[in-house]
Amino acid sequence: MMTALGNHRESAFLTRTIDNWIYVTGIGRSGTTFIGKVLSRPLSVDYIHEPFNPQCGLPGIDRWDPYRRVALQEPEDYAFHRQVQGIFSYDFALRTLVPTYDRPHKRVLKRLLGSRGPVYLAVAKLNPFHRAAVIKAPIGLLLTEYMYHHFQVKPVIVIKHPVSVMTSLQRVNWWPNPSQVLDQPQLIEDYFADDMDFVERQWDDPVLAIAAYWRIIHKVLLAQAERYSSWQVVSHEALCEQPVATFHRLYQNLDLPWSAGIERHIRHLTEQKNTDSRTTRVHDFTRSSKDIFLTRLCSIPKETRRKIFDVVQDVALQVYSKDSFLIE
Repeated sequence: MMTALGNHRESAFLTRTIDNWIYVTGIGRSGTTFIGKVLSRPLSVDYIHEPFNPQCGLPGIDRWDPYRRVALQEPEDYAFHRQVQGIFSYDFALRTLVPTYDRPHKRVLKRLLGSRGPVYLAVAKLNPFHRAAVIKAPIGLLLTEYMYHHFQVKPVIVIKHPVSVMTSLQRVNWWPNPSQVLDQPQLIEDYFADDMDFVERQWDDPVLAIAAYWRIIHKVLLAQAERYSSWQVVSHEALCEQPVATFHRLYQNLDLPWSAGIERHIRHLTEQKNTDSRTTRVHDFTRSSKDIFLTRLCSIPKETRRKIFDVVQDVALQVYSKDSFLIE
């Protein structure tokens, strides 16, 4: 029987040639899956799917948007850290998620083979050519600085206009709330100590709750990204406007192997005629990228856009102009 030490050695062997760990994160529905999949297109790049997702991630992960300081202080910080270390030796497992909206045959397949996370992990473990790995972690967005310092990941922060985020979340009936983030005392102490009126505000309107959630996440991420020049910050809008050029730049900055085949793949995914998702599927990649932003912006009444702007403006204006909200 393989001992625990033997298992660890075997797992470490699986990743000994991986010296390029990329961490793709951003608010839900911002395009992290699309970016993560395109960055992991080369055979030499593995794809790790959402290890911090309470529904399908590491066993024992049970909260949304966890925050960790770089300096580990509490016993739970060290326990969490030991669990995360397993990712970098492939000495970990991911849970299977079987959504109720899946078709019956997909539910059967997932119960037999596992959902995306376990399947991609199994493929990664069998890949003899890997030299890099992409960790796609939208739920781990408040762990970015911790991951950067402790595991030398290369962060890719994806930012999407708050109105577009709201329409995307509404389409799939996802309604995040600030309360799922702001019950973390260390986060409040580090980033919101001078913003307690906002922290204590109740958000009865679900649209404005999404706007508040957007502001919380980006206040933290943009403050962190400003400290580290090597972090890659990509707007969803720039990706839609110039997908090939944006990915080419990312590939160069992340030391990934670009090819004509990857360029053709990106063009296939982004140069279609339709401008929005054709279905209620969570992920629908094959669309006309250039027109998505304006289509979504104009689908929201001006008064709603104005209310969203009022909530997010101090953070959003670091990235977007007031004109981008079309409220004048």
